[in-house]
Amino acid sequence: MFITYGNSYPTATAANDPMKRALFLTLICLWLAAYGCGTKKRELLESQEYYAQGNYFYETGDYDEAKKAYQHLLEEYPFSRYTEEAELKIALANYQLKDYVEAGTELEDFERMHPTSSEVALAQYYLAMCYEDQVGRPDQDQRATANALVQFEMLERRFPESPFAELAHERIQVLREVFARNIKYIGEYYYRRGNFRAAESRYAELLQKFPDTPVAPETLFELGETLEREGKKYSAAQAFAAFKWHYPNSFYAKRAASEVKSLRQPIDNDEDSLALVLTETGFPAMAPDPEPQILAGASGRAAQTAGASQAAAATSAMAKANTAQPAAQKPAAVPPGPVTLRGIRLASSNPPLSVVFDLTGPVEYDKRFEKSPDSSELTVRLRKAQPDPKLQSHIVFNRSIFKDCDVETAGEMTTVTVRTGPVANYAVIPLEGPARLMVTYTPSPEQLGDLAKPALQNN
Repeated sequence: MFITYGNSYPTATAANDPMKRALFLTLICLWLAAYGCGTKKRELLESQEYYAQGNYFYETGDYDEAKKAYQHLLEEYPFSRYTEEAELKIALANYQLKDYVEAGTELEDFERMHPTSSEVALAQYYLAMCYEDQVGRPDQDQRATANALVQFEMLERRFPESPFAELAHERIQVLREVFARNIKYIGEYYYRRGNFRAAESRYAELLQKFPDTPVAPETLFELGETLEREGKKYSAAQAFAAFKWHYPNSFYAKRAASEVKSLRQPIDNDEDSLALVLTETGFPAMAPDPEPQILAGASGRAAQTAGASQAAAATSAMAKANTAQPAAQKPAAVPPGPVTLRGIRLASSNPPLSVVFDLTGPVEYDKRFEKSPDSSELTVRLRKAQPDPKLQSHIVFNRSIFKDCDVETAGEMTTVTVRTGPVANYAVIPLEGPARLMVTYTPSPEQLGDLAKPALQNN
């Protein structure tokens, strides 16, 4: 209350009037509101000016000045409507300046902080490009190739309708070929130095992982030549015969057919022989990953220092052929119900060196192999499988290396025991379309010479 003094008695002024006091407070509020609106308008105009300056410098190629303008915007107006775009543009400016480590970190930060942004697909694309631009020659480390491939695959799967998905698909094909050429280069390196076992592993790895790349046909031919140099004539013939199944129109198809004839080995024309060769080599055909694997150490600055990343492990394995481990085979999805073992038959090659289990679907199995100087016995246990009622429990072959086999059932387990003459090696190969297991054997060199006589007579 405001008090004034007139004469000798105090009296109240008009400030005590409630109506006038309310009017006074209202005027103060209106002034504050007008001041706030003016401030916001001024901030908007200034942030627009910074953003426009940044865009001008960016579009004219002055990326350092563009970064400064965008950075001023973020520092002075962190809650501006242009903040998100400024963060992205700083990352893209660093990409244009070839500062891939900084750009990669900023692009990953952008995706993490703005997961619902309409520009996430663009950020993912340039994150992948940060790695692809660092891809070196086939004889160099391929960590950047691995990281770029993972990022492009993620982009294609996360944003299939984005215009960047088609670009990503094109880059994936290019990067797969780069990886394939790297493996081929290493294989040829070992081949030239007479380390044929190491060369065989590299060629088989390429055909397992990148069979659809342009270098695959030549690699398959080189695998056949390598196996022949190792003295594995039977396996070499299977490799050359695989051109019929995979690359019948390639430049090497006719040469491969000539090699098959000159080797004079039995060939199973009803089955894909490449699966046999890869399994024997230790690289069975594998199904694609359902989701791309995020590489440890693949992000921004960390990519430069992570020595234990999966990408580093993968590429260093390529360079160490004698210690490289083949990728584990991924079995097809096994149905929940029991599978029926419909039949057991010998392959159509002359003489046959494989036995085929015909099934109604994929099956899980384990195996045990025993051999002696005079014979070999392979036991295959099929889980959740039942034999067809018409299938005999004892089947006599007496042909080629095969003697006979027994079929036994206990609960949901069916056990097949195949007895043969002495063999050097064997492989169990799951096949699809229709589902079956092919058990193929490699006889000893002495025995193979005798078995090949029918093939010699037919040729």
